[in-house]
Amino acid sequence: MIGEEAKAQLHEAEGRLPDVAIAAIGGGSNAIGLFHPFLDDASVRLIGVEAAGHGLDSGAHAASLSRGRPGVLHGNRTFLLQDADGQIQEAHSISAGLDYPGIGPEHSWLHDIGRVEYVSATDDEALAAFQLCTRTEGIIPALEPAHALAHVTKLAPEMAADKIILMNLCGRGDKDIFTVAKHLGFDL
Repeated sequence: MIGEEAKAQLHEAEGRLPDVAIAAIGGGSNAIGLFHPFLDDASVRLIGVEAAGHGLDSGAHAASLSRGRPGVLHGNRTFLLQDADGQIQEAHSISAGLDYPGIGPEHSWLHDIGRVEYVSATDDEALAAFQLCTRTEGIIPALEPAHALAHVTKLAPEMAADKIILMNLCGRGDKDIFTVAKHLGFDL
């Protein structure tokens, strides 16, 4: 549900905009697609969820906004995981799609102006959300949006029941079955 048409459909169906729009963020294309229609709607809280890997202080993560600093990669000045000499550091996430040492320049700007809130979810939190969605909804999510879902599981209990959370559940989890099985201790 991305774009102006989807925004209009949501408004028609619910009679209002969502209270929160949330998406996983690696390089940022998935999240910017969800956020773009709501950028001028101050009433919609926008949240991007980075991959915290083994933890933000572990050195094994892909959270370039939370733990990176400005630099240049692929012709873009953006937030990057880099050492003191500006050399790009290896990123880590259980999700291949979030395992990137930088962020799109649009997200750097949205971070700098404070329009989007950027948080993170660890590999373990994403695995728990993956299992929750599979067990309760019968949907096998990709590990990328499982990071966003992990944050939704923290956020939703703090919100009133009439609030609307719009989360981008992109991708199919069948591609991640062997990764999940390995991390859960199954030898396939």
